[in-house]
Amino acid sequence: MTENNMEIINGTKEELDGRAVQLLSDAIKKVLQEKDRAILGIPGGRSVQGIFVLLREADINWAQVHVFMVDERLVPLDDNESNFKGARESFIGKLIEDGTLPEGNVHPFEYKQEAVDDGVQGYTELLQQYGNAFDVILLSAGEDGHVASLYPKHDSIGSDDAYFIRVYESPKPPPDRVSASRDLLLRALSAVLLFYGDGKKDALTTFQLPDATIESCPALIASQIQNSFVLTDIEY
Repeated sequence: MTENNMEIINGTKEELDGRAVQLLSDAIKKVLQEKDRAILGIPGGRSVQGIFVLLREADINWAQVHVFMVDERLVPLDDNESNFKGARESFIGKLIEDGTLPEGNVHPFEYKQEAVDDGVQGYTELLQQYGNAFDVILLSAGEDGHVASLYPKHDSIGSDDAYFIRVYESPKPPPDRVSASRDLLLRALSAVLLFYGDGKKDALTTFQLPDATIESCPALIASQIQNSFVLTDIEY
C-alpha cells in the first residue's frame, strides 16, 4: 500500500496485462450503468501494447465507448512516433474492422500546423462534446515518474489549464506534444497506472515516498483518483 492507501498489485507483465484489461472493463461497465457512454483515455508507449492486444477480446460494449488520447506527439497520425498509430495498429483498427467499435467513437488528436495552438483547443472542444472529463484512464509511468506528457518540475505539470495543454520542450523527445492537463486527469473516475520494467524502479520508489508530490512525481495524480490501481512487475 502507498501512504494514500492505494493498492499496488505486483506480478508478471503477462498477468498484469490481463488484470489491467479486467480493471478497465469493470470500470467502463460501471460508468455505463449510470450513463449512455463512457470516455476512455489511453496513452502511447511500449508498456501498453500487451494491454491493447488483449482489449480486442475484452467484454466491453465498445459501441458506447469513446476513445481519446491522454497525450500525443505533434506528428501526423501515420507517423511512426504517433501514439495513436500504435493504438490503432494494436487494437483500435481491429475493432473497427470487426464492426465492434464505431469509427465515429475514435478521436485521435489531429496535429494542425496552421493553427496557433497546433489544434489543442479543437481537441478540448471535441472532448467537451462528449463530457467534461475522461471516465476511465490508462496511464503508464515513465522512468522519471511522468504520466501522459506531464513531467516532474516542468511547466507541463505546473499548468492550471482544465483540459488539454500544449507541451513545449518536453524532457523526453520529441519536444513538442499535447497532453491532458493535471486537472483533466484528476477528474477521471477510474485509473489504471502501470510501472513496468526495472527502469521504472526509482520512479516507483519516489511514488511511494510519504513526502512525494505530484510536482516531483506526476504519476501521483492516480493516487487522487477515487477508483485507481497501480500495477507493477518490479520487485520492491
